[in-house]
Amino acid sequence: MRRRDGILAVVTLLVVLATLPAYGRVFGDPAWRGPVIVAALLALVTAAALRALRVPWWVALVVSAGALAMLTYVLHLPPDGLLPGTEQWQQARELFAEALVEIRETPSPAPVLPGLLLLLTTGFWAVTHLAHEVVVRWRRAGLGLVPVLVLWAVPLAITAGDGPTWRVAVPFLAGAGLLLLLSAPDALPAGQRPVPRATTSGLAVGTAAIVVAVVAPGVLPGYDAEAWIDLGSAADPRGYQPIVDVSDRLKLPTERDVLRVRTEQRTYLRLAGLDSFDGFTWRLGPTGEGSYRPDPSSLFSARDVLPPEADASASEPLFVDVEVLELQNIYVPVPYQPVQVLGPQRDEMVWSTEGGFLATWDTVDGELAGQPRVGVREGVTYRVQASRPTPSYEQLREVEIDDATRERLTQLPREYEGLREQAEEVYAAADADTTVDRALALQEWFIGDEGGFTYDLDVPALRGDRALERFVLEDKVGYCEYFATAMAVMLRETGIPARVAVGFLPGRLSAPADPALGREMDEYTVSTRDAHAWVEVLFPGYGWVTFEPTPRDDRTQIVPREADLTPLENERERAARLRAEEREEQGPDARDNTTPNVPLPLPNEDTAPPQATSPEAGTQAGRTAIWPLALIGLGLLGVALVTVRSQRGRARSAGDGPAGRVLMSQRRLLAGAASLGLVRRPSETTPELVARWQAEGRVDGAGTRFAQLAQRAAFGGDVDDRLADEAEVLATELEEDLRASVDTRDRLLSPVRVPVTQGVSRTRELVGAVRDRWRG
Repeated sequence: MRRRDGILAVVTLLVVLATLPAYGRVFGDPAWRGPVIVAALLALVTAAALRALRVPWWVALVVSAGALAMLTYVLHLPPDGLLPGTEQWQQARELFAEALVEIRETPSPAPVLPGLLLLLTTGFWAVTHLAHEVVVRWRRAGLGLVPVLVLWAVPLAITAGDGPTWRVAVPFLAGAGLLLLLSAPDALPAGQRPVPRATTSGLAVGTAAIVVAVVAPGVLPGYDAEAWIDLGSAADPRGYQPIVDVSDRLKLPTERDVLRVRTEQRTYLRLAGLDSFDGFTWRLGPTGEGSYRPDPSSLFSARDVLPPEADASASEPLFVDVEVLELQNIYVPVPYQPVQVLGPQRDEMVWSTEGGFLATWDTVDGELAGQPRVGVREGVTYRVQASRPTPSYEQLREVEIDDATRERLTQLPREYEGLREQAEEVYAAADADTTVDRALALQEWFIGDEGGFTYDLDVPALRGDRALERFVLEDKVGYCEYFATAMAVMLRETGIPARVAVGFLPGRLSAPADPALGREMDEYTVSTRDAHAWVEVLFPGYGWVTFEPTPRDDRTQIVPREADLTPLENERERAARLRAEEREEQGPDARDNTTPNVPLPLPNEDTAPPQATSPEAGTQAGRTAIWPLALIGLGLLGVALVTVRSQRGRARSAGDGPAGRVLMSQRRLLAGAASLGLVRRPSETTPELVARWQAEGRVDGAGTRFAQLAQRAAFGGDVDDRLADEAEVLATELEEDLRASVDTRDRLLSPVRVPVTQGVSRTRELVGAVRDRWRG
């Protein structure tokens, strides 16, 4: 029996390994084979050893899962001790999430990306264990081949170049046939017993079947001809496509920094412009093709000066330095339109005037060859000189769109009558009669109060025949891909050439320019949260112009308006600037007369809460239900008394004079910021805190003045009543700016955030003290 089990186990492993040639079309680098073979071999050894020890199948499954977890830790995670901890399992979950993104974004043949390799080793381990259990333990060879068949068939769905198909088919078919023959009751040798005639006949028939299966397709009519029905051109195509569903990045479990950018002007970083809409997603190339390859005449090596995708008579130069952090992609994030690329990787980049994208490409002796590949990865650096379109509103009002352009860039898979009627209604309300006026009116309808839209990532995919109409006319909840798709379709439906562009927002300002420190340009950090989609409208002679229909809750998007179609500030900075201009217009007298927001008087320590009375006819059950509420009330009263005493103590320590008022306004500002989640870091001074808020775009220059007054009061400087009044006004204004800079969720949580945090902290301290005393 053990000999039979051993032979079946070895043949099962051979059948699993016979699927490896099929995966040659998935990866362009053979480095994946070693880890996969190790995973399959260890899975078989584990399963066979547990079978020999007569361990039940469910125990074997648990042990095998544990062994797979250890293999994952060894092969895919950074080593940190003998056994993995919580941090390693969090990294493993993030790696699985990355793998789902890599499957969507990476065309074949792909490099050996960490996420893809993790999925592959896990899959081979699971299939090997399952096949062994079914074939060896339960003697069901036909059923055991099912998971192996699935493993073999998955890569066959991926389009590959020309090559001999027998290398993929014959090893698996031969191994499967051998396993079926050897699993027959009398097929294995036993002593000197001859091999039965039925086995010999079965072997001959199996061999003949394999030969016929390999040779017959080549002699059949229509072999290698175009298919009558192309299943590869469905609504969710695979192949050479950029990021379309940016939710994959936005919804990653942990936000990751992907780029570090240095530039004098904040700018979107673009991956590609998607010209075709198939009813579900925007994509490169015609909608009827399963994969996209640009016309060779539209490709230009990045070693030379890059021709424009569309002529732009009004533009200005822009220089951007990019360092890739945690990002792997074919498409190179660049400002639009790039003119020249500098850096060691530029020889492996190609610029396409179809879709206006820069991509990494296979090269042979410096010449473009083969196909695109993932060349954007951690550590890559490059500099881009771009020509940033800067048309004025007056210039675009005069633009006329020719019929050929309109016909080419307004195609849709079907009519969207409801969206067209809604767009016409918006145009009429805004009295918009030119292309630029209509684009601005539709943009304002999406981001303003009139449209009633809400930004939210927690929504289902935009799928279904009426999903787009339902989003625009009914639900009104979505994220950037929803808004960009809707606006572009509505523009096309009304005869305006539009498309969707994908890429990244400018990111957060992480280090302002400081020539004294040798930092000549601002430094921005771009994260997965900045993955974005927006709308571009073609104005012949001025190129593709950006419009922003997404009402992001963090207000980090850049919105063009009639006064400035190519602004450099995001919506958060714009709001802060408008508030500062409003205060400046009011003048110093208005500021001096402003009444600061004084906190409501706290209750007196002797004040008792109102007593609740119960109806005279209350039952014993009713009286029993009241006492927990009474305990809760007493507890709240105790917390209030402690809080009042603490705040009075702080007020006394600050003093009652002008300096004390300044310090009290500082404490009130810090407490308000903490309630919004903007906590001061350990050892961070008030000037450092205010400088960080300014760098993040939360407050304006008034913060610097307040920090100076707070420092003067804290270190014994001269502070009179006039300066104390100014500090209180500034603190109120800063708190309003901070409240406006956070999203709705943080504002709603602000009343309870600090008490809850302090309560949890004090509870932990109390539990720790009780535990220490108990142990003592």
